Amino acid sequence: PPYHPISMGTIAGEARGDVFQPIRRTPLHDWHDANGAEWEPVGQWRRPYAYPRKGETTHDAVMREVTNTRSKLGMLDASTLGKIIVKGPDAGRFLDMLYTNMMSTLKPGKCRYGLMCSENGFLIDDGVVARIDDDTFLCHTTTGGAESIHQHMEEWLQTEWWDFNVYVANVTEQYAQIAVVGPNARKCLEKLGGMDVSKDALAFMEWADGTLGGFKCRVYRISFSGELSYEIAVDAGQGQAFWDALMVAGNDLGVMPYGTECLHILRAEKGFIMIGDETDGTVIPQDLGLNWAISKKKDDYLGKRAQQRSHMVDPTRWKLVGLETTDGSTLPDGAYAVGEGENENGQRNMIGRVTSTYHSPTLGKGIAMGLVLNGPDRMGEVLDFPGTDGKTYQAKIVDPVFYDKEGAKQNV
Repeated sequence: PPYHPISMGTIAGEARGDVFQPIRRTPLHDWHDANGAEWEPVGQWRRPYAYPRKGETTHDAVMREVTNTRSKLGMLDASTLGKIIVKGPDAGRFLDMLYTNMMSTLKPGKCRYGLMCSENGFLIDDGVVARIDDDTFLCHTTTGGAESIHQHMEEWLQTEWWDFNVYVANVTEQYAQIAVVGPNARKCLEKLGGMDVSKDALAFMEWADGTLGGFKCRVYRISFSGELSYEIAVDAGQGQAFWDALMVAGNDLGVMPYGTECLHILRAEKGFIMIGDETDGTVIPQDLGLNWAISKKKDDYLGKRAQQRSHMVDPTRWKLVGLETTDGSTLPDGAYAVGEGENENGQRNMIGRVTSTYHSPTLGKGIAMGLVLNGPDRMGEVLDFPGTDGKTYQAKIVDPVFYDKEGAKQNV
C-alpha cells in the first residue's frame, strides 16, 4: 500500500470516458477510416467490419466483398493477428508441449496449423506456426489472444519449464500484415515484382523472405478463405505504403478491401473454425473434428491428460456439423436445437446450438456451423431451432465444409 494515503481517483487514473480502455489501431487505420470502414471492436483493436459505399447497406457491402474476393481480388488488413517469436535451443520442445500437434518436426521455410489448449484440455487458441530457422519459430495467434497467449507462454516458462532454454517476444505491433486473396492474388504480386511467388517456388503452407515492389517483406502462403492467398508482413512503418502499392497493382485486377464479416463468411464456407465462435471455454478439439491436429507421436502436451477424463471422452458431447435451413433463410445466431421431450424443469431438451451463421452469397443461401448431439452421425436429419422472434427455423445437418471441399482453389 502507498506510504501516504491517495485518492481512489488516482488509483483509477484515466479509466473513464473515451479512454476507459485503450484503443489499438493498425498502421492502416487512417486509410480504412478515409475509405468508409465501419468499425468493429476486436479485443482492444478496431478492425473494419465492412466498407459500405454510398447508398449501400452494410449487408450489401459484405455480400459484395465476399463475391469479389471469391471471383477477383480482395485485401484484408491482418495486422492485428498475434505474432510471437519463440527462440532458443529448446524452442521446438517447448512448442511441442504448448500445441496439440508436433511442431519440432517442422522444417525451416514451412508453416503448420496448430491448436493450443489450457491445462484443463479446452481449446484456447489456434494459428499458423512458421519455422524461421533451427532455433526460431514465429507463432501466429488470434487477434484477441496475442497478449494472453504470450502471457500463457511466459507463465509456463517461468513456473514449470524454467530449465527450457527458450526466449519469447510479442512482436505483434512491429509488423503490418496484409492478406492478398482471390484468383488474381498471384497476378497482383507478380505485377509488383521482386520475388518468385509461383506455386513451384512458394507452395501452400510455405513462407519466404524477399522483396515485392521494393518493399522488404515476408510472404506466407496460407489461406483462411479457401482461395489462393498470401499473407505478407512488412515493417509497421511501411504498412501504408505497401498497401497503397498493392491497391495500384491490383487496380485492373478487381482489387477491393474486405472487412471482418466478409472474412467470417469466407472461412465459414470452408468450414474453418473461429476461436470465440466455435469455442466458448468448454469446447475441446475433438468436439470440432480436429483429431487430425492432435499428435499421436507425442507423450504429452498441455491438456492431454485432461482430455482423457471421463466427461471429455463422453460420446454424448456435442460435435461440430454444418447446418443448412430448409428454406434458404439464415439461422439466428446462438439458437438452440430442441429435441423430443422435456427435462425435469419442463423445458424442451436442448440437443445442439448454432455457433456461426451467415448468408452465403457464394452459395445463395444461409449456412451455419453448430455443435449437435451425435451430429456427425446424423447427416441429413432436420432439426428445429426456435428463434426469439417466435418463428421455428428448420435446418438440415450437413458437412461443415460448404465450398471447395477438395481445396483445389487454394492450391493453384
